[in-house]
Amino acid sequence: MKRISITLAAVAFVALACQQSGPTGPMNSLSNVGQVMFSNQANNGNGVVHKVSAGGADVDFADHTDANFSLSAVEHGDGTVTGEYTDQYGQGDGGFHAQLNCLRIVGNQAWVSGVITSGNAGGFDLTGLPVITRVADVGTSANDPPDLISFSFVGVATPCTAAPNLPLFPMTDGQVKVD
Repeated sequence: MKRISITLAAVAFVALACQQSGPTGPMNSLSNVGQVMFSNQANNGNGVVHKVSAGGADVDFADHTDANFSLSAVEHGDGTVTGEYTDQYGQGDGGFHAQLNCLRIVGNQAWVSGVITSGNAGGFDLTGLPVITRVADVGTSANDPPDLISFSFVGVATPCTAAPNLPLFPMTDGQVKVD
C-alpha cells in the first residue's frame, strides 16, 4: 500500500508539472532565422543605422597649426546618436574632447555635433560649449584623392542636422569612413 501511495504521488507531481504555461527549457534558437540582424524589429530599435569614423592629422598648412583628431559616431535604430570627438590643436595650444549627440549623412559626407566635455584653447575653458564639424569619405585607395575634414567650429550652436556648408580641406594623413 505504501508503494502505491508513493507511485500515485509521483504521477500526480509529473502531471502537475506538465500543466505549466510556458517552456521550461531553452527557447528555439532558430526563432530569429531570416530576420535582418540590424533591423529595428530584430533589435527593438537599437540596431546601427549609420556610423562615421575619422582619425589622423588635420590640415597641414605651411605653419603646421593643427595637430590631430579622432571621431566616432553611431546613429542607432531608435534615432539616438552616440559618439566621441577629440581635436588636439598644434603648437601646444590646447584641444578638446566632446560627446557627440548629432549625426547627419548625405552621400559620402557627414556632419557631427555635440558638447565639449573637457578642453581649452589659449587658456580659455571650452567645457560645455557646442562643437560641429564635417567630414567627407573620398576613397580608401592610395590612388584616391585624400579624404576631407573641416575645422572644429566651437561655440556654434547649429545642429548637425542643418548640414551647414563648412569648408572642407584635404587631410594629410588618416582616413574617414562614412557608412
